[in-house]
Amino acid sequence: MTARPAPQLRLQAVDLGSDVHTHSTWTDGADGLGSMADAAVAAGLHTWGISDHVRTDSTWLPEYVAEVRALHRDGLTVRCGVEVKMLDDRGHLDLPADLPPLDLVLVADHQFPGVDGPVHPREVASAVTTGRTPAAAVVERVVLATAAAVRRSPAPTVVAHLFSLLPKCAVDEQDLEPALLADLLAELAAACRAADAAVEANEKWGCPASGVLVTLADAGVRIVAGSDAHRAADVGRFDRVLDALGRPAQAGARRSP
Repeated sequence: MTARPAPQLRLQAVDLGSDVHTHSTWTDGADGLGSMADAAVAAGLHTWGISDHVRTDSTWLPEYVAEVRALHRDGLTVRCGVEVKMLDDRGHLDLPADLPPLDLVLVADHQFPGVDGPVHPREVASAVTTGRTPAAAVVERVVLATAAAVRRSPAPTVVAHLFSLLPKCAVDEQDLEPALLADLLAELAAACRAADAAVEANEKWGCPASGVLVTLADAGVRIVAGSDAHRAADVGRFDRVLDALGRPAQAGARRSP
């Protein structure tokens, strides 16, 4: 039997002139903010967002925000954001209580959102491989926690690298019952529409799959591209995203040489 091609997004669905998921030396990036901004211009982007990792106990946010706000590049819109992990199944976020004004909050599934707090993925993988936890239950928890986090987010929200956690938990989204996944994605789509939140097609992790992006886009969710660049050379580089979209490279969407 010939496999059917994966569904693809409509060509106009994703703006590849925008990259709102990048990291600098403020956290785990290799290059400073100025170098990252210059790389965004060199990539032909019209919008660039910095989204360094933040935690509840982070004290450097005022200085970080001030430095980002001071950046100016001709023809480039600079957006100041942070990336934050979900803490539990109710969507609480690992954010400082005294949060400066931000343009974006990127909500990420860095660890499994447990009832009492984050759970390391290897614990979840052990439960899945031994049959103690069904794979469907893992996906359900991740999706519903993400929807809850979108509702809680204090700033415009992007769901970052949705489902990047699943392989670490010994779960493959392609093995899920389509009807169950569709119902879960409908819940996430409703939360995103209500909050005007977007879902990211992530370059670094190559997720979520094209079918998930299509389902969310068809449900009225904005899809944005994110390089997840940790160095200037990767800003605006969208090889995997382009493959998912099934279209050739263009300005602001560099392919590797």
